[in-house]
Amino acid sequence: MKPSPDPSIERQHSRAATSRPLLSALQAWMQTPEARDALGRLIAETLSIWAGDSCLKQKVARPAARHIEASFHKSRPDERESRSGLVDLVPELLEGVLAHLLTAAEAMETLDPEEKHKRIEAFCASFASGYSGRLLTSLARSLNDLHLANPVGLAEAIAPAVRAWVQNTDFGALRDAADAMGPEVQALAAEINTILWRYPAKLVLSLSFLPELLNLAAICTNETLRRFNQASPDLVADIVLSLLRSIDGDVLGTTINELGEVIRKIHTGSALIGEPGRPRFEEDMRQLAGAVVDRLDAETCWQARVALAQDKAILAESLNAAMAATPAFVEAGLKTYADRRNPGWRVRRQGMEALGDLPDVTLGAALDDGLSALDLQELGEIANLAATLIERVMALKPELVPGLVWQLTDAMDVDAMASAAGGMAAACESALRPVLRALLPDLVMLLCDALAPADDAFENKMTKARERLRSVLIDPEATP
Repeated sequence: MKPSPDPSIERQHSRAATSRPLLSALQAWMQTPEARDALGRLIAETLSIWAGDSCLKQKVARPAARHIEASFHKSRPDERESRSGLVDLVPELLEGVLAHLLTAAEAMETLDPEEKHKRIEAFCASFASGYSGRLLTSLARSLNDLHLANPVGLAEAIAPAVRAWVQNTDFGALRDAADAMGPEVQALAAEINTILWRYPAKLVLSLSFLPELLNLAAICTNETLRRFNQASPDLVADIVLSLLRSIDGDVLGTTINELGEVIRKIHTGSALIGEPGRPRFEEDMRQLAGAVVDRLDAETCWQARVALAQDKAILAESLNAAMAATPAFVEAGLKTYADRRNPGWRVRRQGMEALGDLPDVTLGAALDDGLSALDLQELGEIANLAATLIERVMALKPELVPGLVWQLTDAMDVDAMASAAGGMAAACESALRPVLRALLPDLVMLLCDALAPADDAFENKMTKARERLRSVLIDPEATP
């Protein structure tokens, strides 16, 4: 029987295997000219520190430092080979780092819960020293001092690095790489999905993290908002309004102006580079829309629209049912209805007041320029097309429109509607009388002018209408 391997020997071999890539990478790095120069200067500086002010030590350290630096310079290996060896070790170095992390994770896994807790506490305690906060504070203070001394000092320090980066970066190569990555990314996505769908259970478990992340975000948001709600209203308002006051309105307005100018230039440039009467933007959008529609499955697309409409109705019905089950919620909504509508009416009133405050010359010129540009011919064409479409529908399906109207009227409670209309008329008669007496005379005279005889194509129908109206007014019981 073959003896089982010694666990301690296996651990030693594992540690040696994981340490080998790091040692190889360190050796390869030491062969680079930069590393050897740095190491030579480091040893020389170490000897200088060791010598200090002692004359005897300085006599020993100085020749030794010069000799060491000279030996590092003389024994330089081939630069290309050393760099190539370092590049070749990058995958092995990454593997070694991952192997060390795996060893640490497996060691943590073998500990009991109490020991795991102690190790995690020790790890987190390294962040509790406050070094990171003090470091950030120190950097912020340095930046503040730099800004006070020279408001553009940081920009002057960073600009050369940015300029050098831009000058030495081949954006054409980057664009070529981005264009070439399309098939690679698509192939990678296909391979990842193929692998995931081989293990449906793992796929489902991986997707199950999404609701948990949403729940965690909601929990954090609730906790933050709860702390705000525990504070007094004046404190909360002061915090939020101080943020609002910190917004630079001049900068924001300038940004909006610049954005508006960009949009205007795109629109104008589209007209300039396009064919006469056909802006380039219109042509490009037509091509894009055409390409999209050509790839769409009409049946699937409209079935999805139907599904979305039904799901939207389900959502509204569910909300209505939930609110109906809580009368207090419905009552509060009715009580605040006016408060929710009044602000909108005030805004509209202010808009009308702004128009009314304009001088006559300005208002007349603005209305002339604005309304005269309305393309009412398009509106007329819409009416013509709608009438033609209705005429075609009546010719193709004469029973369709009457059937729809009958469905509507059959569903109406005519008696209830008549009772409601009569009650409203009786209740509002006194209030509406001044309005009706002010408006009806002009409307009636307009109607009478329209009914008057005229020499046009509609006179035959208008004659029948006058006869019918006369018969109703003179002899209401006469049968037409």
